[in-house]
Amino acid sequence: MKFVLLSTLLPTVTTALQSPYLAQLNGGYGTYNGATTNGVNGINGVNGGAATHHITAPAPSRPMTPSASSSSSSAAALSKELIELWSNQVSVELGASQLYLSASIWFRARNMDGTAAWMLGESGEERGHGLQILEFAMKKHFPVKLNPLMEPRSDWYNAVQVWEDILLAEQTNTQNLLRLAAIADQCGDYAAKAFLNPFHIEQLEAEDKVSGILAKVRVADEQMLMALDHTLGLDADEEDHH
Repeated sequence: MKFVLLSTLLPTVTTALQSPYLAQLNGGYGTYNGATTNGVNGINGVNGGAATHHITAPAPSRPMTPSASSSSSSAAALSKELIELWSNQVSVELGASQLYLSASIWFRARNMDGTAAWMLGESGEERGHGLQILEFAMKKHFPVKLNPLMEPRSDWYNAVQVWEDILLAEQTNTQNLLRLAAIADQCGDYAAKAFLNPFHIEQLEAEDKVSGILAKVRVADEQMLMALDHTLGLDADEEDHH
């Protein structure tokens, strides 16, 4: 009689022991179901038959882990930074345009019309860059907020100081564009990267051009400055005809 009772209770004890263990194996997401037969949960107790138990395996899932959540937050932060930098770059280009325009006025006031014309052309080019970047932002639905433009410098003592500030502005702009490209790459925004490629080439050429002129201006006497002014005037005319 004791043997029969023990054999009858054994499946129930086994079930009770197995349930928490199986739930742990399934990471807390498993389902343990006893089959119902003859009104008894999981046991054919009336006929003394073998108990029937069914384990329903959980569907494959990928629970959110701290690392996945962190990656998602990082991606969102990068996307936000890209949008903010892109919006800011519009104002950066317009600020560069203002600086070139101020330099043009400075040279024009000193009868260096060739250099003034070259600076004016560069001012228009920088403004055009700003509008191009703005247009791309509109197509990508990036929100753009224009920043107040700082008053450009106009109190230079000599031509060397003017060209030094122009070179610094170009170098700063290069770094801004490289930062934009790096963030676009991390965000996987390949359209933004492709759009920026021509700007990188132009910055390389601009820095080379301005640094070469600055080197000449630093050692130039008045006659050499007039010769350089004439050359820059020819360059400006050539650009106008393109």
